[in-house]
This record gives sequence, structure tokens and C-alpha cells, in this order.
Amino acid sequence: MDQSAHGLQTTIRPRLLVVAARHGLAQYDRSRSLGRLLGLPVGHSLPEPAQAQAALTRREAEMDRARRAHDASWHPAEHVLVMTALLHEARSRSEAVAQTAL
Repeated sequence: MDQSAHGLQTTIRPRLLVVAARHGLAQYDRSRSLGRLLGLPVGHSLPEPAQAQAALTRREAEMDRARRAHDASWHPAEHVLVMTALLHEARSRSEAVAQTAL
């Protein structure tokens, strides 16, 4: 297991948030959603999974701080989207590592 997957496994988040993000994986479209979630300009090339995962991890941590502080800027639906993207990028990295091991 690479270090990024270990970090995700030790992250503690509300069960409903994680379950919703997992359900979103079936319909997640990286090319459609990732640029918007990372705040990239339209038409900008998407980062590699490792870079995307790092950026999404930072964004998710900020969202979790807002959630815990009961900040009005926290949006549950957006948090689910970021968590879905984060899970997708972690899965993509794990699959890439598994392919190189063969």
C-alpha cells in the first residue's frame, strides 16, 4: 500500500459523508469534474493523479475544518464531490502502482 492510500484510511470523517462519496464513484467523470473542483481555468490540462490527490487532500482538509467549526461557508454537497474525487484519484494511483508491479 502506498503512503497516500494509508493517509486516506486513517482519515476520520462522518460515515454519511464517506458513504455518499463512495456511491458517487460510479458516476464520477474526472474530465468533467476535476478541473472545476481544483479551480482550474476552462481548457487547462488536468494534473496527474498524484498531484490531483495532493490538491484535493488540501481542499478537503479546509472543508473539514469549516464543517467542524460550523462555518456557514461549508457546503455538504461540495464536500461529497471533493471526497468522491479524492477517492477516485487514490484508486487511480493504486491501480497504477499495481500495474507497474506486474
